[in-house]
Amino acid sequence: MDRKPVAYFAGLAQAIVGPLVVLAFLATSTLPVAADSKAWQENIAEGKQEYDENCVSCHGADGKGRGDLGQKLFKKPSDLTTISERNEGEFPFERVFRIIAGDTQVEGHETMHMPEYAARMKRDNFKPGYHQAHIRILQLTHYLESIQAK
Repeated sequence: MDRKPVAYFAGLAQAIVGPLVVLAFLATSTLPVAADSKAWQENIAEGKQEYDENCVSCHGADGKGRGDLGQKLFKKPSDLTTISERNEGEFPFERVFRIIAGDTQVEGHETMHMPEYAARMKRDNFKPGYHQAHIRILQLTHYLESIQAK
């Protein structure tokens, strides 16, 4: 049996469904959501899990840039709890998402210093127990937004 058509349609479905899911999420993420709702708390918890697995070693458990590995880098990791403060009190959600996704390069995030986690996440797409990479990046971005200094 030739599997090429199956692979083609699976790839086509991924190319169509992925962006639609992101658009639907972005459209609904602008709606007011109770910060104490179960769904919101689960979203933040998933983002924290991504942070704990991928960011703590450099940015530290508290997000202040004091992770063990980060202290060995030439350019020290930034304090992720002050992103809003450094942007006139507004969390630049789309910019942070694009940085994590690898779409926007910033100094200190060269591949040597900050691995391309989005590429790793994409390799896990469609594996049991994993959300799509863009959902995981959104959850991580929401988590970072939730830890901003008040």
